[in-house]
Amino acid sequence: MGYSTQQRRDGLRRITPAAWDAIVAYLEFQTGPRKGERLRIAGGRLVIGRHPGCDIIIDHSAVSRQHAAVTAVGEACFVEDLGSRNGTLVNGERIAEPSPLVAGDEIEICEHRLIYRCADDSRLATMAVTGAAGTDVLDEDAGNSVILTQQDVSGVADGDLAVQAEAKLRAFVGLARAIGASLSLEEVLPRLLEGVLAIFPRADRGCVLLAEPQSRRMILRAKQYRGVAPAGPLRLSMALVNRVVEERRAVLSADAIADSRFSLQHSLPECQIRSVLCAPVIGRDDVVLGVVQVDSRDVHDGFTGADLDLLVGVAGRAAQAIELALAHDERVGREQLNRDLELAQRVQQGLLPSRPPDFPGYEVFDHYEAARQVGGDFFGYVPLSDGRLAVVLADVSGKGMSAALLMAALSADVRYCLASERDVAVAVARIDDGFRRAGWEDRFATLAVVQLEATGNRATICNAGHLPVYLRTADGEVRPVGDDLGGLPLGFGDGGPYRSHVMELAPGDAFVLFTDGITEALDEADRLYGFERLERVMRGPAASAEELGRRIVADVERHSAGQVRSDDICLVCVRRQD
Repeated sequence: MGYSTQQRRDGLRRITPAAWDAIVAYLEFQTGPRKGERLRIAGGRLVIGRHPGCDIIIDHSAVSRQHAAVTAVGEACFVEDLGSRNGTLVNGERIAEPSPLVAGDEIEICEHRLIYRCADDSRLATMAVTGAAGTDVLDEDAGNSVILTQQDVSGVADGDLAVQAEAKLRAFVGLARAIGASLSLEEVLPRLLEGVLAIFPRADRGCVLLAEPQSRRMILRAKQYRGVAPAGPLRLSMALVNRVVEERRAVLSADAIADSRFSLQHSLPECQIRSVLCAPVIGRDDVVLGVVQVDSRDVHDGFTGADLDLLVGVAGRAAQAIELALAHDERVGREQLNRDLELAQRVQQGLLPSRPPDFPGYEVFDHYEAARQVGGDFFGYVPLSDGRLAVVLADVSGKGMSAALLMAALSADVRYCLASERDVAVAVARIDDGFRRAGWEDRFATLAVVQLEATGNRATICNAGHLPVYLRTADGEVRPVGDDLGGLPLGFGDGGPYRSHVMELAPGDAFVLFTDGITEALDEADRLYGFERLERVMRGPAASAEELGRRIVADVERHSAGQVRSDDICLVCVRRQD
């Protein structure tokens, strides 16, 4: 939660205009290929988004065209969300209105993070860093801290635990409890801190910060106080923590920064001077997993160098417990994800036809194969009034779970609009309108509909940006039909009116609908299957829709044998009976 809006404004008002002129404000990318890049805020308004016209362009599908803006107003800077679909976060909190920025604030836009910085951050208010569990940390200037002792830490160090035999025993017992009781990080860390506070009876509190896997920034994962926990956020010197991580050294520090009242007119007992022990937690691959810290306000009897040696040993043992817990949690997460994907696969299969329909005078074959457990291709058969039947095939942009969710939403709209609107072109326009109103601004879908009549031999085609529908005549001629309709994909802005095309089907004629998983299938040399090969296969003899469909699928398999499928495959063949 950090500072309230009012506290932020008060902090900014403390800066005089002259001092503000000396501050160079900028945004610094913390993630992605632009990590480390700094963008100066020279005044006015900077718009952040995916659109090429934005001042700061983030080319990512989840980022809205105009996502957020940073505005300099007099002595202050504000960030506001511009009605984006995925929202803008400041220090982990989604903002609903313009939010004042304080030096060190983190702006999060989807997977991208930017830090608001000033050339003289010390003149600004204290930075707030949100812990992973929703716990706030106040970062304090480490300028007044005094490093008393440092110790290099390399690998999984045990330290000189022989310094205090009794404490060593307590350390092993506490860590054994942390490791043995549970492998979950959620349980390991609190138990670890219980043991740490037992080892250091002078400590008032202990905490563990772990590195975030991608950004490597330190996140508070657990804290524990001796006795009643004080109100408000945990106050830590992140500068000290960062120093421990970067230099891989355990530190014993006399830290006088925890109370801003400290000055010559206050005696030591009145000030919250802390004796701090902070040690890096280093894993087997010599990677810093995080830090463990304990501190005390006992001014007259603070920690010693022997205590630092002991904490180094504890941190070494903690590394083993934390690595096991991280591996356990990752495995549990993967298992849960697999269960979710299996459930999603069953749900998606329930949305697709279990078998082709029985439609008088026609035979139907279909084939669907997702590149992953779930996919974004969709096909279906929608019974219409007067005994008509709509054959539908769609391809949603993207792959995996997000595409499958969009496919599910689209399939419901398709069925409703086709069933409630007799004119197929008008129905497709309504589907497009619903798609755009749903807010899928970074996604699109292609759609092809063939409407069959129960009597007669006519089929009506409407295409919204999809691959052409092919007609195979009884004598083996193959040609695309309705390829001049020119309809835009669903979600491409105002697609305008869609047009339909009526074709006559003679006995033995068949039409084929497919997605680009067929034409873009790759062989071992990365060569496309392509339209020419598809047309050649379709020209072969075909006494039924099933024979035609299976020959196409088999040929695609031969082309891409041994290659990892990169896209979903969907194929529907409908043939008028002889």
